[in-house]
Amino acid sequence: MELRVQLKICEACGCLWYRTQVETRVYCTSCDQRFKEFPTPQSRKRRGRPKKLSLPTVFAVSNIEVWATAQGGAQ
Repeated sequence: MELRVQLKICEACGCLWYRTQVETRVYCTSCDQRFKEFPTPQSRKRRGRPKKLSLPTVFAVSNIEVWATAQGGAQ
């Protein structure tokens, strides 16, 4: 059985470690465990002013046109 590994440098502490070619982690095992306690970027709240919600534009039909259509057609 052949196992292919890559020699990697941990981006947090700088130690050397082996990573299999199918893995994508960039931290060694000890740093990876330590960073799991931090919140992910998707779970953090955004700082600053909340985004302004734009309301959709609603075009209303006047009552006269609705009444004329019900009476037998628009004039």
